[in-house]
Amino acid sequence: MALGALSSQILAFLESISDVGRLKLERESVTQALTEVGLMVGAMIGQLTSAQEDPRNIYKVGLNATRLLMSCGDLAIGWLLLRQAAVALDKLDGAELTDADRSFYEGKLAVSRFFSATVLPELAARRKVVESTDNAVMEISEDAF
Repeated sequence: MALGALSSQILAFLESISDVGRLKLERESVTQALTEVGLMVGAMIGQLTSAQEDPRNIYKVGLNATRLLMSCGDLAIGWLLLRQAAVALDKLDGAELTDADRSFYEGKLAVSRFFSATVLPELAARRKVVESTDNAVMEISEDAF
């Protein structure tokens, strides 16, 4: 429920800035991150339902829980940074600004761009890990520890 509500808010915001060309790359990055998180959830639901046939498959969900939560956090941060960047663009295009205000708003744009370019692409790799998780680590004998 909460993830669905968050996804709806993110999608609505992305639609609201669809014509803002200066945020195109950041918007595409957040859109892709949202897709990656959705695919992770789908893979984990598949792992959960497959536990009806093989109860050991429930371990796959546990092995990926932290990865999914971290990815949701990164998605939320990317979205919030993009929202700040959209506000910053409006301010930079508007009234006269002090040098300090101009620097502040330019910083908002730079942080959103940096996060979109360097952090959000990691979600694709995390999704691949979720999709390829097996139970090898769970099958290690306790004596090995």
